[in-house]
Amino acid sequence: MPKKAEKPAPEEKAGEMPAKAGKPSGYAEQAELNIGMVGHVDHGKTSLTFALTGKWTDTHSEELKRGISIRLGYADATFYKCGSCTGSQAYTNKPECPSCGKKAVQLRRVSFVDAPGHETLMATMLSGAALMNGAILVVAANEPCPQPQTEEHLMALKIGGIEKIIVAQNKIDLVEKENAIENRKQIEQLLQRYGYKDTPIIPIAANFATNLDMLIEAIEQNIPTPKFDLESPLLMYCARSFDVNKPGTEPDKMVGGVVGGSVISGRIKVGEDIVISPGIDGREIKTKVKSLSCVGGNLTEAKPGGLVAAGTELDPSLTQNDRMRGQVVAAPGSLPKPVDRIVLQLNYFERLVGGAEIRIAVNDSVVLTVGTMSVVGTVAGMQGGKVTLALKGSAMVLPKQKIAVSKKENGRWRLVAYAVA
Repeated sequence: MPKKAEKPAPEEKAGEMPAKAGKPSGYAEQAELNIGMVGHVDHGKTSLTFALTGKWTDTHSEELKRGISIRLGYADATFYKCGSCTGSQAYTNKPECPSCGKKAVQLRRVSFVDAPGHETLMATMLSGAALMNGAILVVAANEPCPQPQTEEHLMALKIGGIEKIIVAQNKIDLVEKENAIENRKQIEQLLQRYGYKDTPIIPIAANFATNLDMLIEAIEQNIPTPKFDLESPLLMYCARSFDVNKPGTEPDKMVGGVVGGSVISGRIKVGEDIVISPGIDGREIKTKVKSLSCVGGNLTEAKPGGLVAAGTELDPSLTQNDRMRGQVVAAPGSLPKPVDRIVLQLNYFERLVGGAEIRIAVNDSVVLTVGTMSVVGTVAGMQGGKVTLALKGSAMVLPKQKIAVSKKENGRWRLVAYAVA
């Protein structure tokens, strides 16, 4: 049996967003799109991300201790195709073909967003879905399908309008052939229920990189790079923020806070003015872009596709420990005002796992996921099929934006409905 791939040591901090503000190293290649890695807890999302990218995205101390993803993880991969080999054998994530040893031709660079699968972290997964242009749904072959978060993550993809997905049927090394075939039938039934009936299902063993070439081929053939809007004003969802100054840094050598995420439309350039909303207490923040970077290094301009980090003039205390997560970064004057109260027409989900629809009532507490922001709200009223929600904080809601609604049921936060603003 092939040797199992080893995880990098925690101190390598693999998979974290780059934050080299103020240290230019030349122009880097930006990834073309974001692919979500989604599915139930412990089905192998992080292991598959590592197999594809060589980076272990669980680096937070609590993640390492508990063995699960807590925050969104990020890692880039470059895909290649060998001109001498045929079929799936020609696809690889290495510049030299593993089959014949010849130099392969680069196809494209992609960013992977590794979403947590634990039920208590559904809001984090939903915020990651706002960044995804396609997704890999990881399903373990040694468990019945669907598991609770398998179904809920598929719901989240539908809310986000993510139509291009692939299923990685993982852990086939742990089951007999007959069990793998039965599990595949269960996956097909689930996909058909949610309108993904033509989705490729690739059997893999992530820990041994089994059928990785087939998976890369499926990604290249089924998840195209979208045609992004580059002409509209800048719109960027913030999924991370941090202070890159080391303890003890002299005040005159400190750099501003960093916000990280994905550009949805338009472009962001070094030196330009930006606004961040809803900001602090519903007050928009104005600042300037001092640096831009992606996993590969520094940029002078970033566009949609892939994950980027923007160094700013913000006080680093505002961005440390993801304090800006959920904010919207935009061109000045392009955003509506933040809201702390909203009226929504809810569309409820039926479930395969866990029984009938979960409904909400007056005075219920819910969590709304708007873009990459999760905000708690209370149902203040219901009339004519519409629900009025009073939010505990401000949220930036864009016209026609889809909003996910979660409610606590039997001690678990469950995705129950969605609405269009």
